[in-house]
Amino acid sequence: MTEWKTYRLGDICTLNYGKALTATNRVAGDIPVYSSAGITGSHNVALVQSKGIIVGRKGTVGTVYYSDKPFYCIDTAYYILPDDEKYDFKWLYYRLKSLHLDKLNEDSAVPGLNRETAYAQEFPLPPLEEQRWIAGILGAIDDKIENNRRINTNLELQAQALYKQWFVDNRSDDWEEKKLSDFFNVVTGKKDANFSTKDGVYPFFTCSQDVLNAPDYSFEGAAILLAGNGDFNVKRYIGKFEAYQRTYVLIPFDRKYHSFLYLTIKYYLQEITGGSRGSVIKFITKGNIADFEIAMPRENIDDKLAVLDSIYQSIDGNTAENNNLATLRDTLLPKLMSGELSVDDVSVD
Repeated sequence: MTEWKTYRLGDICTLNYGKALTATNRVAGDIPVYSSAGITGSHNVALVQSKGIIVGRKGTVGTVYYSDKPFYCIDTAYYILPDDEKYDFKWLYYRLKSLHLDKLNEDSAVPGLNRETAYAQEFPLPPLEEQRWIAGILGAIDDKIENNRRINTNLELQAQALYKQWFVDNRSDDWEEKKLSDFFNVVTGKKDANFSTKDGVYPFFTCSQDVLNAPDYSFEGAAILLAGNGDFNVKRYIGKFEAYQRTYVLIPFDRKYHSFLYLTIKYYLQEITGGSRGSVIKFITKGNIADFEIAMPRENIDDKLAVLDSIYQSIDGNTAENNNLATLRDTLLPKLMSGELSVDDVSVD
């Protein structure tokens, strides 16, 4: 390995301030709008006319995002422009992710990342050619992850289309009415949000879109998780897991209905939650779920259930591969950035 020299972040790049853009002032378009929390909508005009790196400044401090096309960065984040003479841009992105900028909060009220504090962070800078090698290794892993995500999105759309064709569009008058409680018991999790831990080994499902981690589990099986308040999102999972006290855990009596029921609840979600209560935070009760009626064909539908399940088996396989790839990337990242691991020691098939 050639000699790596130590530099301050401020010697390498400039953290530019984003510009305010309220939701009411946005015009629908294909330009992604970034905040400290990532993409938060779209606009028809770009603030940055090239690719760029976005760094959280207020709120979600120190988070790092990469945009390979023009974008708009609002004032809760910084953005960095490419400089091909000083660094490989993708390498800088990974370098920033390894600096733990999220730990540099200096504001007790609203978390904030001071620009001068960020500029003072020091790190070894390899020659440009080595930067490209490192970025290539890490980028190949992220490309695989992104490809799997795209495949999963397409598979999900296929499953939804088949469900609608078989169980909605071709509905017949002689179909029988079933309640959702005919397929599963409606129970809730028992844990509060404080039960989550960063190093937990089991998924912890709450009412949030994000899945947390838990040190232990209370449930095991092929489950559908329905948020009892908030945006009423629906998730599916197979295995051991924990659940928040306002999250409904729906485990089918018969495993073959798992994917079918997940698609059913997603399709009829607005109707299921239409009777929600609460003037401030909307919530649904067990009865909203258990008593909801659906129409089912009287003939055997096992072949259709098997097709839907096979699609989700593929999705689960891709998701598991992505989890392994992300672990590999996160293990390699600090070692490659410190020079502990040479690019000659790593290959990605």
